[in-house]
Amino acid sequence: MITNYLNNILITGYGGFIGSHLVNKLSRKSNIVGVSNKIIRNPYVKKCIKKDIRSISVSDVKEDIHDVVHLAAITDVQYCQLNPGICFEVNVMGTQKMLEFARKKDSKFIYVSTSHVYGIPKLIPIKEDHPKNPTSIYAGSKLAGEICCESYAKTYGMDVSILRLFSVYGANSPQHLVISRIITQLKSQTEINLGNLSSKRDFVYIDDVIKAIELVIRKSKGFETFNVGTGESISIYDVCKIIQNITKKNFTIKSIPSLKRKVDVKNLVSNTRKIRKLGWKPCIDIHTGLAMTLQNHSEVLT
Repeated sequence: MITNYLNNILITGYGGFIGSHLVNKLSRKSNIVGVSNKIIRNPYVKKCIKKDIRSISVSDVKEDIHDVVHLAAITDVQYCQLNPGICFEVNVMGTQKMLEFARKKDSKFIYVSTSHVYGIPKLIPIKEDHPKNPTSIYAGSKLAGEICCESYAKTYGMDVSILRLFSVYGANSPQHLVISRIITQLKSQTEINLGNLSSKRDFVYIDDVIKAIELVIRKSKGFETFNVGTGESISIYDVCKIIQNITKKNFTIKSIPSLKRKVDVKNLVSNTRKIRKLGWKPCIDIHTGLAMTLQNHSEVLT
């Protein structure tokens, strides 16, 4: 076990999908202070703080904090559509509170955003300076959080980095994400019911995302925004076919009109040249990543 820690890193939403993976990686060299609205035990977290990000203050954390990684957010697009008030409170006001916390602690701030802020892209692949056109409440809230980040960085001279993640997948991903929905349905039925099967997404494996966050913590200075994706896209239907090939299961794939979104983005592909200049590149292709993800669901593989 490593005992010579370099610094303290505070992670909001440390018990979530990305947070739990990030804790395990960063705890090898840093003390982790975890913030969540409920206590989630993790042996790699030095200190767990039960606190709503909308009401956090510097008095809640006695330690000096070198970096703040802000993951806590409501990310379920459908839930946000139905509950816009709570979505904006958590995703925007919560972000401002964490920025203020980081300012007073003199901490570097890493804000985890989403490719949803681009909306329907005009150019593929999408660069960071592509126009932002959010088409959902969730996307609007994350873009508002980005604006808060830029305002704080430029007003107070803070080191703030925004990571726009494309379609992240892997072990323990939330049920509202499409790959998790496919796997969950496979556990109990031979028919997969989804929305638009022709939509193409840039799926990036969780381990590659964690490496990107870690690299930005170490290397990024000033105010910067980075795309995190593979630079390639694949349709939802083709994802189903890859899963079918891995599991050797004979299931049907159906597009259900009621599951389609009103504003459907046909294709999202990242341009990742900027973060690649820091030394990052995706290492896990979609076939390997899906196989690794399915290893955590033995009932699907038998």
